[in-house]
Amino acid sequence: MATTGKRGRNGGTEPASAATPPQLPLFYRELTVVEPGRHAGKSLKTQIGYGFARNTHAVLLNGAEFETAARHYPVVFAPAPQTAALAVLGVRPNVNLFVDAREHWRSGTYLPAYVRRYPFIFHESADHQQFTLCIDEASGALEDGGARPLFVDGKPSELTQNALQFCTAFQRDHLSTRAFVTELEERGLLVPNEAAITFASGEKLTVTGFHIIDRDRFAALPDSAILEWRRKGWLAWVFAHFVSQGSWSLLADLAGAPPVA
Repeated sequence: MATTGKRGRNGGTEPASAATPPQLPLFYRELTVVEPGRHAGKSLKTQIGYGFARNTHAVLLNGAEFETAARHYPVVFAPAPQTAALAVLGVRPNVNLFVDAREHWRSGTYLPAYVRRYPFIFHESADHQQFTLCIDEASGALEDGGARPLFVDGKPSELTQNALQFCTAFQRDHLSTRAFVTELEERGLLVPNEAAITFASGEKLTVTGFHIIDRDRFAALPDSAILEWRRKGWLAWVFAHFVSQGSWSLLADLAGAPPVA
């Protein structure tokens, strides 16, 4: 996604990407396998904060989250070749409107699972058959001792088991979402779109570089496809996506408001 605009009527800034270097997923910098030989005596800090997400204006979103996330974020799709569902967190490049100066996520808004998963993540084997729980050791989330150990008596603690379960659920939802997005793409339902935003100051921004589902093309799907999508639960995802486009006004209001101290 990119943003163009400046104070006044016209003009623009250079496009920017929310993506990190391709070898690691967004947020992650130093992945290591969670194992007792390395992490015995290590704990997860009680307070981590969301500073790691401050410079992110979009994150991956799974279909199971669409209905809840739609109340707070526009749900859009990244264009090929990296087609994926995204929650839009800001209207300017690398500015997350939902993380304040104290590294708190904005109260009362949905926290995407991709963010909640951090600093844990699955590492997928080359044959896509095995997943290993890893942690980002550059996150600053680990400490010696502490009340939230990763291992107790050499065995995964309740915290680590919960992280494993969460990553398992996330991976399952990610795969089903990928199948959904692939179907959208193959049926030609995704089209480029842009969001035009005007602030009270007169500043204008146009957010581009994302796709949405074309309503007319969706309405023209054969009955067999609609029935199949209903069986898979995808119809709810489509309608949540449509509803979420009303959340651009929320982002505009947040972007035009004074920063939260």
